Amino acid sequence: MQAVALEGVRTLAIHDIDEPSLKRPTDVVLRLTSTAICGTDLHIYEGRLGGGKPLIIGHEPLGVVEAVGDAVVNVRAGDRVVVPTHICCGFCANCVHGFSGLCLTTNPGAAGAAYGYPNMGGYTGAQTQKLLVPFADENCLRLPGEPLDAWEHDFVLLADALPTAYHATELAHVQSGDVVVIYGAGAIGLLSAMCAFYRGAIQVFVADAVPERLTKAGELGAIPIDLREGDAVDRILSEISKKKSGVAWRGENANLGADVCIDAIGFQARDPKNWSQEHPTTVIDDLAQLLKPAGRLSIIGVFTDNDPDSPGDENAKHGRYPIPWGTLFRKGIIIGTGRDHDKRYHDHLRDAIVYGKLKPSTIVSHRLPLKDAPDAFVKFDARADGYTKIILDPTS
Repeated sequence: MQAVALEGVRTLAIHDIDEPSLKRPTDVVLRLTSTAICGTDLHIYEGRLGGGKPLIIGHEPLGVVEAVGDAVVNVRAGDRVVVPTHICCGFCANCVHGFSGLCLTTNPGAAGAAYGYPNMGGYTGAQTQKLLVPFADENCLRLPGEPLDAWEHDFVLLADALPTAYHATELAHVQSGDVVVIYGAGAIGLLSAMCAFYRGAIQVFVADAVPERLTKAGELGAIPIDLREGDAVDRILSEISKKKSGVAWRGENANLGADVCIDAIGFQARDPKNWSQEHPTTVIDDLAQLLKPAGRLSIIGVFTDNDPDSPGDENAKHGRYPIPWGTLFRKGIIIGTGRDHDKRYHDHLRDAIVYGKLKPSTIVSHRLPLKDAPDAFVKFDARADGYTKIILDPTS
């Protein structure tokens, strides 16, 4: 079967590999109908995660069950299912308490496993035509409809992008009446805006420097902020103040700001004064200024504890970043961060899609044959031609 293989830094090719077969009685094999390219895949492609070591890439699978192990109870051949990025057992202490992204058995000696991800268990990636799924009863979410129907792109985003975005809003406890600021208008930033509105936010700002992404943010109902224009903090605070001036807020100027801020960019944030340079803490610096007292900060963008190729200083190479702790402490900011626990949100988000309350496929920019993945990565990495969220078709 065909698979997207990382051969080295920024080098991808389509390889023919053996089809998976059942290894344990709790496994199933999926025939994939869609798989997606994630921003995290770019970190791997660029060598910033894993150093460019060869692997089959990808972690967002949607498909139909083809083979079923003898011990599988809840999944049958022919079922349409989506599988979470993070592989969980369902019975370890972390899984039992809802922290499936930190499963203790699927990556022995560490917390957390994933498909096609360096140092997370060695599992074959999901940018393939078929996929072996361990602990199938725990990891397969059954879905309505038929392959390639109107829900196809919505359901493939249930594997990772949508639950990650929802987790970003959960970390910050987004609630009715909140003003939310999101830095980053990639798939996670855009879907975080969608989830913030779903949870009752009354105003959402989305900041980025890619015009097509900002246009999409506006289509979702958010206020786009172009970081290339500078003074993003002042512009956002000015917009917030337009709604909070007059008798009702007299004397409350010190409380001006966002209820919630979300960093959906992470360790490869750019210096707003020089876009050719990385500045990993510029986002958190801005968000610390934007948050009102007693606000909530969610950091969902990836940060790594080992980035030897970082163009920054030695601290950045070891995952140490200066954070404005004084400002955050003075304001009493609540901070949440970490990988999403996709299993926790899966059935709720599926039902929100089926009932028409969420339409994550709105952000999909391209559907391409699996064989076009190498070229798609080049364009996605360059933020070119509107490449925002790419779905790969393993069936074509």
